[in-house]
Amino acid sequence: MASKPAKLTITPRGAQPSNAPAGLAGVLDAATTAGADAESAGKAVEVSFNPKEYTIEQSNTYAEIGVPGLEAPILQFVRGNTEKLSFDVLIDTTDLEPGSPQRDARTLANKILQLARVDGERHAPPICKFEWGGEVLEGVIETVRRQFVLFDPSGVPTRITLSLGVKRYRSLKEQLGAMNRRSPDRTRTVVVAADDTLPAIAFRAYGDDALWRPIALHNGIADPARLRPGTVLELPKLEAAP
Repeated sequence: MASKPAKLTITPRGAQPSNAPAGLAGVLDAATTAGADAESAGKAVEVSFNPKEYTIEQSNTYAEIGVPGLEAPILQFVRGNTEKLSFDVLIDTTDLEPGSPQRDARTLANKILQLARVDGERHAPPICKFEWGGEVLEGVIETVRRQFVLFDPSGVPTRITLSLGVKRYRSLKEQLGAMNRRSPDRTRTVVVAADDTLPAIAFRAYGDDALWRPIALHNGIADPARLRPGTVLELPKLEAAP
């Protein structure tokens, strides 16, 4: 017997799995809505029509350090940017009976829109886990674009495309646990920026501004107070304290 195709599910943190029935009547059935009762609020959301595709974008920010005499500036890594997930969700109510409350596609669209609004307890939109054949991303909905594409004779919208933009959420603890750029056990390089100091470079590299002396000794810097912008310094590997 063939297994049931997996559906894209959006689950706010702390929510219970959705028990919504299959079919259009179950689209976003358990999402929080303005005026929804407390029992249905904050539960998982399962869409009936999966996206055709989704995109995850990752980017980095670099500073350009101009050095006189060079054709191009030196690129210095500054930080990574938040991963972004984007996809479209189709809401189609054309097969429902005209005049029924669920015939208006806005009723269902507003339920997923609610996940982008401020939660009364958190004072911020909920953090949601997006799953489809496994976890895709956990984050917050940054943008929701509603495109109304089909209407019945009375003007009620019966087909809406929701375009969602989601930013990955990672707590400070999670990020610090995954970071390796401050690890003192590997050698790498850094380009001196204007007004840079060795203590500042040591703090960025090792998380401790008192570790500037190993950098000075390793690079043969006689006067730590006079750093030339554009100079490439090697950050030495530091042995762990016993």
